[in-house]
Amino acid sequence: MARMKRFMAVTDKVYTKVLEDGDFDFIGFMVARGLDGGEMLDLLEACAVRLGEDWACDACSFVHVTLAMSRLQRILTTLGQENSSFESGLCDRSALFVVPRGEIHLFAVSLMEERFRLKGWECRMVPACDPRQLSRLLRQGGFELVCLTWLDSELENQVESLLRVVRASVNREQTFVIAGGSAAELNSEWLIERGVEKICSNAHMAITEAERHDANRNPARKMTDDNGSLLKPMRRV
Repeated sequence: MARMKRFMAVTDKVYTKVLEDGDFDFIGFMVARGLDGGEMLDLLEACAVRLGEDWACDACSFVHVTLAMSRLQRILTTLGQENSSFESGLCDRSALFVVPRGEIHLFAVSLMEERFRLKGWECRMVPACDPRQLSRLLRQGGFELVCLTWLDSELENQVESLLRVVRASVNREQTFVIAGGSAAELNSEWLIERGVEKICSNAHMAITEAERHDANRNPARKMTDDNGSLLKPMRRV
């Protein structure tokens, strides 16, 4: 309970600064208060949710929300840069995050990417992916996971085109295909008919499903635990 109260107090402070002060040392502030990598991501997600709620009830203007979201994205990008400073090949699980052309809200998928990275996955995100680029990546990359993020229901044709490429380009015994986002949840049956194996409502569910598939594919691998660090990525020994 005490830890939760402290987390909420830190969240309140960061949220206020996200709205008002772009020069604030957000990462230093979180590190100084002992937040681990997962808690940092939880905090950024909580701030994004609160922004959406304040926008919905007219407590924040469009300008304030836009500036605040850009600051949250910048904080997340900095954390991601800290976490990506490892040599390719040190991770033995890889994930490709696919975003259809036309999606403009990328914070949620960036946050999910960092959650997977924190769990020891090597991640790559391809926003505005075209079918030829996707086919090349899938055939060469050997990804254990493909995650489609779909938020805008108007992009159905783009999504269908990408899923055709996925079906033609991956070894389904090796690669697990999931989808998430508001439009994905609304069109879950449609996606499953086109080869998506699981619709995930949040990042924690996505990680659980991906690691279950990974463990079933390779029973000798120990399930990743929670001792990773966003600022000090796990390495295979």
